[in-house]
Amino acid sequence: MRTALHAILIAAVALAAGCHRAPIPEADSADARVYVQRCGQCHMPYDPRMMTPAMWQAQVTMMEIKIHEAALPELSGDQRTAILDYLTRNSGSR
Repeated sequence: MRTALHAILIAAVALAAGCHRAPIPEADSADARVYVQRCGQCHMPYDPRMMTPAMWQAQVTMMEIKIHEAALPELSGDQRTAILDYLTRNSGSR
């Protein structure tokens, strides 16, 4: 019973946090638009401040594998560069 209450509490907090998301940095920039358009096809775009540049590099590489497995259009070189430039510029720790 206690574990179930913890799970419900965690889910409620996560849901509430998702409803009150701050806008992403540089939302009107070309790089941010590429990030939102490509990454937002499958999930909400994450706040770039959540991870370091190295973590974003690894995450984008992992997502490219998932994109390929899902038979979605692969990122072009320009899209990958724009996304990583945006995430690096706005990352949590450099």
